[in-house]
Amino acid sequence: MKNWQTGLIRLWEKYKYFIGVILVGVALLASSGLPEKEAETSGTESELTQEFDLSAFQQAVSESLSKIDGAGRVEVLLSLESGEESVYASDVNKSSQTASDGSSSSETYQSAMSILSDGSYGESPVLLKSNYPTFRGAVVLCDGADSSTVRLEITQAVSALCGISSDHISISKMSQ
Repeated sequence: MKNWQTGLIRLWEKYKYFIGVILVGVALLASSGLPEKEAETSGTESELTQEFDLSAFQQAVSESLSKIDGAGRVEVLLSLESGEESVYASDVNKSSQTASDGSSSSETYQSAMSILSDGSYGESPVLLKSNYPTFRGAVVLCDGADSSTVRLEITQAVSALCGISSDHISISKMSQ
């Protein structure tokens, strides 16, 4: 029995890296199944079609701010500095021409959007990044606006959520 165990230990010491590489390869093959790739593709498609919804964002901010102690009912109105922007991959070709006498030269640029074809789903542009809108200012109406503590907490919360400086946030008391 001891001979058998020492033989296994010697084999392990001799081939441990080889066995490790094979185990990692088997694990990678097992984790890259077809159903997961379909889920990944559908996730990418939903990211491409997902757009910023200002009214839903305002509603979510209102609901969050209403949970501040003493705030009461809250309504938020946000103004946008710039809208949502999507940046797509493109190929740019530059060509230069110089006159035969060397006196003038011209450069031309041609740009073509990169397209990704994924078989059954058709073609779609390659999205590099999406820039969410930037906010210009905010108007907050709330029941507890007469309290300076509530106004300060709301100002800090809106500033942190929207990236707006406190001088661009106006807080007023909501009418009954």
